[in-house]
Amino acid sequence: MITAGKHFSDTESLERVFEGPEKLLEIWFEPLPDFLPADVNGRKGLRKVERAVWDELLGMVECKILNVVSSDDVDAYLLSESSMFVYPHKLILKTCGSTVLLIAIPKLLEIASEMCELKRIWRAFYSRKSFMFPERQRHPHTDWKDEVVFLDKIFGQGAAYVVGKINGDHWNLYMTSPQDDFLISNVDVGSSGDFSDQTIEILMSDLDEDAMRPFYSINGETMSLGGERINKQTGLGRLYSSALLDSCLFDPCGYSANGLLGNCYFTIHVTPEPNCSYASFETNIPYSSHGSMSNLIRNVIDVFRPGKFSVTLFVSVEDGRDKKAVVECLGDVGGYTRKDKMLYEFDGYDFLFGHYEKGG
Repeated sequence: MITAGKHFSDTESLERVFEGPEKLLEIWFEPLPDFLPADVNGRKGLRKVERAVWDELLGMVECKILNVVSSDDVDAYLLSESSMFVYPHKLILKTCGSTVLLIAIPKLLEIASEMCELKRIWRAFYSRKSFMFPERQRHPHTDWKDEVVFLDKIFGQGAAYVVGKINGDHWNLYMTSPQDDFLISNVDVGSSGDFSDQTIEILMSDLDEDAMRPFYSINGETMSLGGERINKQTGLGRLYSSALLDSCLFDPCGYSANGLLGNCYFTIHVTPEPNCSYASFETNIPYSSHGSMSNLIRNVIDVFRPGKFSVTLFVSVEDGRDKKAVVECLGDVGGYTRKDKMLYEFDGYDFLFGHYEKGG
């Protein structure tokens, strides 16, 4: 999102671009929260870490904490470049722009080990959509191969994938294998239902200019008041009406929001400028508890009216799961043509990818 303190002329706007597509890191540690000691405030694991420590970590990435909201299970950090979600035993860090997310991993592992008694990694994931402006990234994010080499040095050899068309919109994924020798509650982590997981991303570009008008600051409104206006004006506040929602509007434009619903989260980020327009939606709230996957996709894209969008569904494997039902999650979307649909079976996860373009 653009955070400069002035509006730009047409010429300046064409020259200024922002990399909306995010880098997404998720690390799960062992043991589970029930087996971690609590501090005097009842916080466990990573949630015991003080804000000043996270400030230092995020400074390495080159972003800042703007606000924090919490539920009983998770802390949601709204950042100058996207979001961070902290559970007792796992952390999700999502950053955009030219941030250098990966270089903070060694420090993160040090924090987990020395401050949180989390000395073992159960599993790590890193993913990102293809960049709009790859030439603006810095090492190790200048090339997917460089990112993979960097991650392998930290985690040992993981598995790296490119999903979708290399000469079009595609999605990069790196993941480590589950450490099945780690015992939690006397059962293998790899078979523990406590590690059930589902994440949905909707990544949109070429956004409708009229739909983007609300995402510009009006008369110098504050970040929080601008966020509240956008929530009401666009309907984003009604996606999960009972959620705790933390949102902000940047100056002169751009929007970020974190939402918490029980032990689940959702997050939205918007770059509205026409020469680099992009919006993302991500959640681990099970879509089956709020209608259907197709309804969720429709509700989100109706806000932004993208020229094209990709959907990813990452879901942990459960015995007896109907693979056909997973594939059917990505059905037809009115007004769009589906260009790609792929199902991958990874170690412990099913992954579904779909790409849509307007028309047809």
